[in-house]
Amino acid sequence: TLEGPSDVEWCCFHPKGGTVLLAGSIADGTIWMYHTPPNPNQYKCLQVFVGHEGGVTAGAFTPDGKWVVSAGQDGTIRVWAPKTGMSRHVFRVMDQSGGHDHQEEGPGPGLTCLSVGGGSDGQLAIAGGEDGNAYVVHIQGKKLVATLPHFENTPGAASSTPSASSPPTSMEDDPEEQENMMEEARSVEAVGFCPSTIPATAHWCATGGVDGVLKIWNMSPGGAGGAQLRQKCSRDDGIRAGITRLRWHDSLPLVIASYTDGRVCVWDVRVGRMVDCLTGHEDMINDMDVAFVHGSSAAVIVTGSDDKSVKMFE
Repeated sequence: TLEGPSDVEWCCFHPKGGTVLLAGSIADGTIWMYHTPPNPNQYKCLQVFVGHEGGVTAGAFTPDGKWVVSAGQDGTIRVWAPKTGMSRHVFRVMDQSGGHDHQEEGPGPGLTCLSVGGGSDGQLAIAGGEDGNAYVVHIQGKKLVATLPHFENTPGAASSTPSASSPPTSMEDDPEEQENMMEEARSVEAVGFCPSTIPATAHWCATGGVDGVLKIWNMSPGGAGGAQLRQKCSRDDGIRAGITRLRWHDSLPLVIASYTDGRVCVWDVRVGRMVDCLTGHEDMINDMDVAFVHGSSAAVIVTGSDDKSVKMFE
């Protein structure tokens, strides 16, 4: 057992070695970094990152392991130095300037999710916002390079907008009110970059929203030229279900997305067509991960759901 924050919203391992663990908190807005060697008696806290002015909703190491990147409810994407625990840069998305620390400004739209390692140099990070936008920043260049409007006619900010990660509405509430909340929700709940190992789509990224739509964007090399919408992938089964997680296949132009109705859909992003739909859960999928078989296109999908079950799909 590791001592740390009162709650853990997310956790991830260092990409090299797998013995350094990050854990982020919603309650106190901190990020804890641990050393977790094979011997549990040697577990220890290496660093605590402090600076977010709200809960930390997502975080990751950069692919080279040199930096920690986090996204928070305060509308910031922050870059940290793991060895010192110091903040290297703060991107504030409300002014879309890519890092001016204006203390007089109010908080930007809350950020819900994060992905790193995009672009030809691996220096792009993308975060989804409760305002319906996704924000792409260049870590080394310290600038905002693209704002992706997942929802059409997206307003500038809507930090109070309900999202898929917000506390659920009571079943005793007015059903009409719940329907109105779903109509107003504009949050981007899942984001991801296509792996560079897929040449034809190496500069693409994806956004998934509470509207259940998966959008595919083409980023120019290095992320310097904005982005172009390439595909809009929507289910045609008539079920209103939001996207909770997405993962790119590591060798094929496919995106795997999980939904609030417990389904997992696999999309061919070149043509925007669903190639498979996996069922089994009876409630919302909260988390999903995918393990790929080396040298093969096969994959194992692992999902955790509100139905209190974990399932594996091959």
